[in-house]
Amino acid sequence: MNARGCILIVDDEAEVVQVLSEYFTRQGYAVETAPGGAEALASLGGGRPDLVLLDINMPGIDGIEVLRRLHEIDGSIPVIMVTANQEVAIAEESLRLGAVGYVEKPFDFVALGRSVSGALARRGAT
Repeated sequence: MNARGCILIVDDEAEVVQVLSEYFTRQGYAVETAPGGAEALASLGGGRPDLVLLDINMPGIDGIEVLRRLHEIDGSIPVIMVTANQEVAIAEESLRLGAVGYVEKPFDFVALGRSVSGALARRGAT
């Protein structure tokens, strides 16, 4: 296991997955990816990430439903929701369901990095 922790990036936009993967790999994290909600949930059978970056708006199983199911499987995994949608109601819903944070696209990588390291520190993974 990587010393900084393992991040599971879940997004249906390949470009977003690539940018986030490269960024967090350069920051010293192990990175796993999933192109959608079903794949993210299936990947949990092979081990648990230390943190999940989860897109809200995806076809099939959306991020809110993945968050619900993820917390049923393992409520200790911190989840940061990612979206281009700026609706406050969605942010409040994801936080109510247990997300530890909410970030908007396009990314402020300094703020995103702080959110990730803070969530991992609270969990004890860093």
